[in-house]
Amino acid sequence: MGGMRCESKAMRKLMIAAGWAVVGLAILLGVAVAVTGRDELLEAVLGPVDRKRIDFTALRPHDRPNRYLVCPKQYCGIPPARVSPIFDEPVTVLRDRWMKMIGRQPRVSQIAAGADRLQFDFVQRSRIFRFPDTITVRFIPLSGDRTTLAILSRSHYGHGDFGVNRDRIESWLAELSAIRK
Repeated sequence: MGGMRCESKAMRKLMIAAGWAVVGLAILLGVAVAVTGRDELLEAVLGPVDRKRIDFTALRPHDRPNRYLVCPKQYCGIPPARVSPIFDEPVTVLRDRWMKMIGRQPRVSQIAAGADRLQFDFVQRSRIFRFPDTITVRFIPLSGDRTTLAILSRSHYGHGDFGVNRDRIESWLAELSAIRK
């Protein structure tokens, strides 16, 4: 019986020590976030976000399924998941509607714009862990006052994305189509 009490005391001490270790790690993580910032800490731990400019016509197959591509037929270097819709409006009108729509999206910020003001890069971060996904859009003028676009939405961390990129872009395209003139 005395041996069981000894084991029980040892187990209790071990559990208390483990609890304090968890508390200590939580405090350390909190200090690291306070000092470096949540986004910077994420990049320090998981690696920097690739911010290379996207050339849709030169895209190559990717080894991870954590992206979603929408492109006009024969425009992109790889087959898209979806062919882009055509909008019966000038390129500047579609671009301005896109920018207004993006302004209503949660946790989205613009990170780059092409000199021609036809290609833009945005980052949308996940709600809790703030994982970054980058979305690149290119507005493509067609004949007359018609426009289409190319969109690449991609996750930077992990292998899969649980359909987040597809759902995001499909939702945004539906919103753009619903608010047409």
